[in-house]
Amino acid sequence: MNKVRQLLSDLQNTDSATRNHATHELWQIWYREAGKLAEHQLDQGTRLMGENLLNEAKKVFQSLIKNYPDFAEAYNKLATLLFMKGEYAESIFECERALKLNPHHFGALNGMGMCLFQLARYDEALASFQMALKIQPYADINREYVARCRGLLN
Repeated sequence: MNKVRQLLSDLQNTDSATRNHATHELWQIWYREAGKLAEHQLDQGTRLMGENLLNEAKKVFQSLIKNYPDFAEAYNKLATLLFMKGEYAESIFECERALKLNPHHFGALNGMGMCLFQLARYDEALASFQMALKIQPYADINREYVARCRGLLN
């Protein structure tokens, strides 16, 4: 866990190479945290999602969640898929489940913000993007959406 804390700290670094390395390493840790079989299934679901075979990918992610209920990345991937399908409320639910398991999951915070934005729940979206920025302060996408939310709330 010491390594994760260091990587989270590195996300705050002014050096972009350090931040990029930390981001990549965190994703690797999150992908692998449930073991090789789960990682293989996650890759399979992600590949299906990339091929726009969303129903098949959804089955893979739901199976992963059933078999590995503490695997935050499975919930995050399901949330991403639901976002792609325009099922924003369902995606938010899955983001919340991922965040209960991994409160530092900047991807789930960003995804939840994107869903809330799509639902015109700008105050909640703003809060989600701001939480993501506390973890990843140099993430331009979150800063952009903070500004968009503020503009729509004023």
